[in-house]
Amino acid sequence: MSVSQMAMSRLHKLVESLCSRRNVNLPIEQGKCLYTPIEGGVELFHAHFLLDSQHSEYTSPIAKILFDIEKQIWCFYVPTEFGEEIHWIPYKTLPFSSSLETLLNELESDPHACFWQ
Repeated sequence: MSVSQMAMSRLHKLVESLCSRRNVNLPIEQGKCLYTPIEGGVELFHAHFLLDSQHSEYTSPIAKILFDIEKQIWCFYVPTEFGEEIHWIPYKTLPFSSSLETLLNELESDPHACFWQ
């Protein structure tokens, strides 16, 4: 069993809206929010730009949201580095929720300043 197409479409729509709201009035030098669909969820990135550049210099992973089919909840992960590799660990403050909006509100508000540095 996998995540329903309707749930994935809803996730993509909400994440696209979050990125658009974040990017609309933000100077490019402060970076932009990007996301990539993955199986069962999305990965979000912070794109870093050089001054006066229209293309990102590099991207940093900031969060991953995946649907846990067995528990029927959305899981929220943050990256941690081990040497050259990135590993995903549960976000301590809010590791999961049945409400996708709750996770995205936490990401957007960034109360612990760990996503949009």
